[in-house]
Amino acid sequence: MVLDFDEKLKEAETSDELKKLKTWMFQEQVRIQARKDELEKLRHELQQERIALESERNAFNLKIETEKKRFRDNEIFMKKKLKIIEEGYQQLSVDKKMLECERLNFEYERTRYRKQKVNTPPPAKVYPIDTSGADIGFFKGVDNQLALRKRYKELLKIYHPDNRCGDAKTLMRIQAEYDALKKQYYEV
Repeated sequence: MVLDFDEKLKEAETSDELKKLKTWMFQEQVRIQARKDELEKLRHELQQERIALESERNAFNLKIETEKKRFRDNEIFMKKKLKIIEEGYQQLSVDKKMLECERLNFEYERTRYRKQKVNTPPPAKVYPIDTSGADIGFFKGVDNQLALRKRYKELLKIYHPDNRCGDAKTLMRIQAEYDALKKQYYEV
């Protein structure tokens, strides 16, 4: 096209034709410059759009990574919870077996106690206690009425015949000793 324009320029004989060609040339340069500016503007817009898309992609990738991490953390957390629950069920099973064993022992002891209670004759006589002070062993260190009552209740809890370690003879000795000391503190 350059050759065609140069040839046309040489062939132009009149100044009118030369003016037309120069005008055409100027218009063509303006059109090319406008097209160039338009392309430059379009390139700039595309570059801005590319930057925005890259920014969005990075944000999206970050969001995906965050979601993946949260999902992995939740998965680990759920596995831990499941393990705790399984251990709890195992412990519950062990506790249930132990409770059943204790129940069976209790039933055995209760039936044994009932048999013993039926077979045991009632106490024949009350054992008197020497209140002269030589045999007072259950209430050592008691020096007032309140301490006497407190110690008496504690001894009843320990030696009552309904208890496992209870003994009727010992309880009668405690009762006799308590009665003697009670008279002594109430007289004062």
